Amino acid sequence: MKKLIIGILFLSFILTGCDYSREEDRTGIFYHVFVQPIDQLIHALGHLFNEQYGLAIIIMVLLVRFILLPFMLIQTKNMHITREKTKVVQPELDQMHQKLKEAKTPEERQQANRALTETYSKYGISPWKGLVGCLPILIQIPIILGLVAALRYPSEGGIIEHPHFLWFNLMEPDLAITLIAAVMYFIQPLVNAMHYPKSQRGTYYFMMVASPIFISFASLHSTSALGLYWTFSGLFLIIQMHFAHSHYHKVAVKEAQQLRENHHIQLSDDEETSNS
Repeated sequence: MKKLIIGILFLSFILTGCDYSREEDRTGIFYHVFVQPIDQLIHALGHLFNEQYGLAIIIMVLLVRFILLPFMLIQTKNMHITREKTKVVQPELDQMHQKLKEAKTPEERQQANRALTETYSKYGISPWKGLVGCLPILIQIPIILGLVAALRYPSEGGIIEHPHFLWFNLMEPDLAITLIAAVMYFIQPLVNAMHYPKSQRGTYYFMMVASPIFISFASLHSTSALGLYWTFSGLFLIIQMHFAHSHYHKVAVKEAQQLRENHHIQLSDDEETSNS
């Protein structure tokens, strides 16, 4: 996961260097599929809100977060349910993993793998469901890159003629909004990390450093409109993740209890200790 994130950041640095400042350069699949539609949407929303393009960008944040919400909820739900169910059947899984480790022939390893897969299936656990968590990141990449290009090289009129919002100019870098955006993306991985065991928090700790650095660099070398987008995107994501984790943790605990009752599984020593 960490390698994927590093690759995404590196790709973003490269692609955000595309130059669409001249009309004749505004060609290609990426421009026509992502940049131009976002530019047109910003214009339309700006006109709708009486040339308030800051509000238009905030509405865009809501649209993007709404599109990504189902994937985020699925990821959060699967993570909590898989973790709580795994706690219940961990002793049995440990035995299966030990048999797999002790297998000496290909046939024994194949048999041990099959038994492990059947055990996961029997208890309704799918360790691969967490892969859906990559989808929001992958979906967001072209949107963010298209937004960066649309805000750096907007078409005539619109945000160019009405750039002022709150205390800053949307078409120029602003240190204050950049710092606010960086803080939001420091807090957001921290909120996520709090809901994972300490052994699984490494990626989120990495993101607490990498995300603010990337966002600060991109915002200060682009426009404050991008910093505004990231500020509200981070804020809404923090709110979404807080309530999603709180809700699905309760759901997962109930499902784990139901699993224990259905299969007559006794509490493990670790669970007894945590409940005492």
